[in-house]
Amino acid sequence: MSTSRRDLILFLAGPGVIALAVAALFQVVAWPTLPRTGQAQALGLGATAICIGLGAIGAMLSTGVGCPTAPRLGDWSRWRRIVAWGLGGGFAYGAFDLGIYAWTPWGAHLTAIDHANGYTWANVALPWSVAHYLHGAIELESVYRLTLIVIPAWLICRLFLKGRFEAWIFWTFTALAALVEPLEKAIILRKLPLADMGPLDLAMNLEAIASQVLYALVLRRFGWPAPILMRYGYYLVVRVFGAYLFPYTSEMYPGQH
Repeated sequence: MSTSRRDLILFLAGPGVIALAVAALFQVVAWPTLPRTGQAQALGLGATAICIGLGAIGAMLSTGVGCPTAPRLGDWSRWRRIVAWGLGGGFAYGAFDLGIYAWTPWGAHLTAIDHANGYTWANVALPWSVAHYLHGAIELESVYRLTLIVIPAWLICRLFLKGRFEAWIFWTFTALAALVEPLEKAIILRKLPLADMGPLDLAMNLEAIASQVLYALVLRRFGWPAPILMRYGYYLVVRVFGAYLFPYTSEMYPGQH
């Protein structure tokens, strides 16, 4: 079996099945996601299927842009390494983000903005948050890494440049894709006009852009499972258990109280 075919099958049989199962469960249970009603739309079966389909294509093409293939199921040594770096990196980044909110003026500034706009870091309570944010990690990494980076990089690198400048093309699309999620949060969710952003707002966006590059780094180093695990590790620390582990963050989690 070719590595591309194995990546496709593993993605569909692993993250694909998990994300669709969570979306199907949401159709039955429909746990509250207020005030983020858009998350309910993202948990729709149609939206999930589209993201999984694109993610599967990206996973299949990822070796063509310099990313390693996913290990065989019996290769426990490589899987342990991917899980350790993916989840471990997510745990570390989550702890770093909570520290920023707890101990810097930046945190107070962002918390005030979030409250003013009805935006919260975590709006789904346990036990549903465990599945909710696993679905989110799979869906978002399917979009932000496998779709926005891998697919266009593969098209340009393989179809037009015949495999040349592989690394340059990958990191160019990484830089472009790194702007999408931070700017979406800043402009749409937090309603920050670009022309009026102060130093703390700019620092927030730079930190968010840097985090997107970190996800691309683990993709490039360990393959497509790693950024999914890294994002989920981050979500577990910040969005799922943060309010319970760190009482000083409780004001950021009105959905869990």
